Amino acid sequence: MSSEQRSTIRSTILSARNTLESEIRRQLERYGVYEDERLPLEELSHLSLEDRHTRRTIDAALERELESTDGDLERSITNYVREATKAYLNRFVALKCIEVRGLVEETITERPEYGGRSYMHHTVAEIAGELTAAPDDGFGAALDLAYQEIGAEIRMIFEESEHTAIDLDAQVRGDVLDELDAIDNEAWESDEALGWVYQYFGEEEREEIDDRVDEENYKIAGTDIATKTQLFTPRYIVEWMVDNSLGRTWLEMQGERTNIDDEENCFYLAPLEDSLIDRETKAVKDITVVDPACGSGHMLFYAFDVLYQMYLEEGEIPEKYIPREILRNNLYGIDIDTGAAQIAALSLYLKAKARAPDTEVEQINIASADAVLINGEKKQEVLSRSQSEFERKILEQIWTSFEHIREWGSLVRVEERIEEIIDEYRDELESAGQSKFTQSGGLEKQASVVSFSDGESESWEAVKERLLENTREIARIALDEDNPVDEMFASEVSKTVELLDILIHDYDVVVANPPYLGSAKMGENLKQYVKDGYVGTRDLYAAFIQRSWEFAKDEGYASLVTPENYMFSYSYRKLRRILLQNHQFVEGVHLSRYGFDQQKDAYTIPFLLRNSEPKKLDKTRFYRMTHEQDQYEDYEKKIQGLQNLVGQIRNDNNPDDIYVINSDDFLSIGRQPFLYWFGDSILNLFSKYPAIEESVEVKQGLATGDDDRFVRKHWEVPPEELESQYVPYQKSGSSSPYYDTQRDYLNWENEGEAVKEYSGSRPQNPDYYFREGISFRGFGNYAVARKKPDDTIFYHKSHFVYSYEISDNYLLGYGNSTLVRFLLNGINPSLNFEVGDVKRLPIDPDPEQQKKVEDLVNQALDRRRQLVSLDETSDEFAPEVFTDHIQSGVRDLLYQKDQLNAEVGVIHGLIDPIIYDEYSIPTEERDRLYNNLPKNLSSYPTVENLETDYENISDKIPEETLTSERYEELISNIAEGPENVRDAAEDLEVSPITIADARYRENLYRDERLEQSAGHIISFTLGLIFERWDVNQEIETVDDGILSFDQSAGQNVREQILTCFERLFDESSSMQASLEDSLGSSIEDWLRESFFRYHHCKEYRRRGQRIPIYWQLESPEGAFSCFVYYHEIDANTLPKLRGQYLDPRIEELENEIETLDAQTSSDSPDKELLNRKEKVQNDLNDIREFRNTIDEMIDDGVSVDANEGIWENIKEWDQYEILETGLPKLKSSYSR
Repeated sequence: MSSEQRSTIRSTILSARNTLESEIRRQLERYGVYEDERLPLEELSHLSLEDRHTRRTIDAALERELESTDGDLERSITNYVREATKAYLNRFVALKCIEVRGLVEETITERPEYGGRSYMHHTVAEIAGELTAAPDDGFGAALDLAYQEIGAEIRMIFEESEHTAIDLDAQVRGDVLDELDAIDNEAWESDEALGWVYQYFGEEEREEIDDRVDEENYKIAGTDIATKTQLFTPRYIVEWMVDNSLGRTWLEMQGERTNIDDEENCFYLAPLEDSLIDRETKAVKDITVVDPACGSGHMLFYAFDVLYQMYLEEGEIPEKYIPREILRNNLYGIDIDTGAAQIAALSLYLKAKARAPDTEVEQINIASADAVLINGEKKQEVLSRSQSEFERKILEQIWTSFEHIREWGSLVRVEERIEEIIDEYRDELESAGQSKFTQSGGLEKQASVVSFSDGESESWEAVKERLLENTREIARIALDEDNPVDEMFASEVSKTVELLDILIHDYDVVVANPPYLGSAKMGENLKQYVKDGYVGTRDLYAAFIQRSWEFAKDEGYASLVTPENYMFSYSYRKLRRILLQNHQFVEGVHLSRYGFDQQKDAYTIPFLLRNSEPKKLDKTRFYRMTHEQDQYEDYEKKIQGLQNLVGQIRNDNNPDDIYVINSDDFLSIGRQPFLYWFGDSILNLFSKYPAIEESVEVKQGLATGDDDRFVRKHWEVPPEELESQYVPYQKSGSSSPYYDTQRDYLNWENEGEAVKEYSGSRPQNPDYYFREGISFRGFGNYAVARKKPDDTIFYHKSHFVYSYEISDNYLLGYGNSTLVRFLLNGINPSLNFEVGDVKRLPIDPDPEQQKKVEDLVNQALDRRRQLVSLDETSDEFAPEVFTDHIQSGVRDLLYQKDQLNAEVGVIHGLIDPIIYDEYSIPTEERDRLYNNLPKNLSSYPTVENLETDYENISDKIPEETLTSERYEELISNIAEGPENVRDAAEDLEVSPITIADARYRENLYRDERLEQSAGHIISFTLGLIFERWDVNQEIETVDDGILSFDQSAGQNVREQILTCFERLFDESSSMQASLEDSLGSSIEDWLRESFFRYHHCKEYRRRGQRIPIYWQLESPEGAFSCFVYYHEIDANTLPKLRGQYLDPRIEELENEIETLDAQTSSDSPDKELLNRKEKVQNDLNDIREFRNTIDEMIDDGVSVDANEGIWENIKEWDQYEILETGLPKLKSSYSR
């Protein structure tokens, strides 16, 4: 079906639903039913006798709803309206689908030759013309005739019920039918049409539920579960699941006698020969398929086709009777949504009629699990009709088990209790010396259940039929007595018996796309039920995985499509263990994202289980088609990709994205994640080598419970407190490996007394806080290990590794290696790494290889320490080292950083092959480890044209000499390539050392980087002026923490910067010119216009908060501007600003105004003087306004409280709108 056709169906169904719901609500009010009350029937004198019967039927339906909604009338009415809308819409859709297939005379489609009527309507007018006198011109009678004609075979949709008690207004009915008729016949003829009707019907309601969950923390319960969890399964997934379960079953029975696995039959059935078993042959009519969450029946619909081919091959049933036999014997479905069950039944009916239009459809085994059984007299009446205590106990159990059937659906394990009842009854008979059960003794194959003392056995079918007959008798009496309450009650009991009939049997094949619903969103009844009854049930789908193998016979198949997280997540570790130890995981297609067109963010995997001991299966096959791979990055590519892979398998090729492994290997990994893409050689590491936790301690660190209270960036803390009150706090950190600066500091006054006593904190593993070791970051795209100094406390998401046996340097090399990154990304594919993930790593250092790794790590540590010494936001910033590197200008600083980063990247690459050799990773396996990880930069050649010196790292780096043309091309590509040296190296496949060297020698730095680097030099200069840094030079500093742009001020920006340059640089004028060239403006202008907002606040930040150390204060129009150094702010700062900077400037401007007044008092004043006067007056007004604000702040006692941190303090100052750029502009999510 095309996207355009789907879009048309969507808009039509949503419109039709809104129309019908409005009509039904209007009609309910006519019958005295309002959202908040039901008027007594005796007050509704306008109702006819027929209307009064309708009202009683509505009341009976609402009583049923009230039973399940705990008396909530408004919700009960909403449920009734929705189900009534669904009932009518399903009828109309069904009639249209049947009509376009020619299975009933045209009833909806109007033709000119019939006077603008449909054929059926025209016929009614011809035969019974008096009916056309009705307001609807007799069209209602035509509909009734059509319903009667097809209703006998598909009663679920066309039989009258409480939801069709209200007669729709003829105009409304006509409008809806016209909308449906406007959709082209080709769309209605599509196999997928009904599935999309089902999906789109609940779309807006699902969105409303999602909004309630997000905004009100609503817990999904009752009928909302069915609505929320609807997800139409795409055809290609359905075919893969059914081909590989039902098709495989027949293939295993028939072997070479069948062609079921031919492309034109079951295309996706291309099994591993080793995964097939010899299966006992049986008649096709005895092969059963169930979908326990069938929705619109898409799985069963396609299974019909496969079964049809199986019947043809068997040749025992005449072809014209095959559809009838399939519906009678083979296909079963359950859903908690009656409307969905109706759609499923309709789809199977249409499928059967398409194959054999004249066949009689006697039975469709689709059950709706939505019954509401009322206790009291009605229950006792049913029980009183029981012919034996055995029947009575079964009915009692139905009441007990099905109390919450609307929510629990096929998860209800009623068959266990029924088996117990049978066992109890059998024991009673045996103890009384009566005849025993028949040989089968149970319910497994619908054989005899009980043998009575007279020697006659009674089958389950007989017991079931008698129970159903009892309910039919109640219904007949109710009809005679015009008692809709009893009639509806009988219908509910009948539904439960039919549901029980499906639940108590087991099946050869189970197929399902079960509901996805996390436990955090579940209502309490459902949440508690799955928690008590199922393992690892953080999501409803996990319970259905377990329920599916319970429905499957021994050696039977269960094929499901579910979210992928059960394969990896900690929450499902028990489920994985049970699955691997007790069942066979035969195949899986790992689609991850984009497997579903309508739910692109559903990360899914269709898979196949066999209900058999795992030891009988040596090999499991996985298709790796995750969204990270370019060839599978969207929905259409998923479909084509799966077809291509299966096609290659059919042609005996061995695609790269197919992995065949022994799933038993998962059991050797802690928590048993399904790391199939590791391949045998890497999976074997977990059984070959000990886990790292056997030789090291892996610890989780301290969680403060409130970082805003206890944690500061080091530049926030007054220098005198940094050593006495605070300690370095190693958080998860950046992607920089081996070593990183400690920017975060923790308030550890009195041994952390305040932190330890805080209610939300978790001060775990304190004995390890001040030990030297390494840590793994807890969040990121891949693992990063870095040195942890002995003066540092580690964060709860910075996982500390301490070892007596293995050196820290080896652990750093090992922990940052691509092998370990690959392993950890598999063990935990989320962005959050846990302590338990690290503990599972396999490790066993070889002494010779260990020494090589340690030497390289020493080099990497040296480069990383040099890098952090050049970063002024680092607590290890080295002012003198920084000064040395900027002597020759901006480019030298950039080159030094690029070169150091390049060398770290190359060293990382040199460690990789050592680790691979140490752990015997085959050469052919190594390249694929880099697919989603940083590449090995040491494998890229340096370009000899540049005569780069790299031998201080290694003599193993490849070299290449380029022709002049290729060299020029390389230089051009570097100029246009990524800024990051690693990214550029990966793009161009050339050593990052060459990238760094070429940029410097050929001056390839972009303007943005030059400006940023120049900004670092200017920022450093400000730090010298404010006495933040000391470089043993006689730098002229400010003594009050204020640096003004006002040229008349004694300590102004321009003079201070230039004086500082004279002390720092031998060629200060050259440095000034170099900086201004990089900045694109004068230093003073750049400082005033760009520094604070675009440079400083971006460098000094924390979790999105802007926490600058140099605050730029400015008047509203910019006439006055200055920097204030945060650590010099005290109670005297604002009075000084007013008295020593603003007042003199205001006085100066006032004096100038007086002079200009005199100079412009003539009749023809000078225009330039007038313009100057206007500017001076504007500046004066601006600065006066600024001074007034400063006065207000002084009156309010505004200063800073260092204990609160910069963010809290700058927020208070920002309330007065005196910052050059206010916080709302610096941080878009912040508002004053």
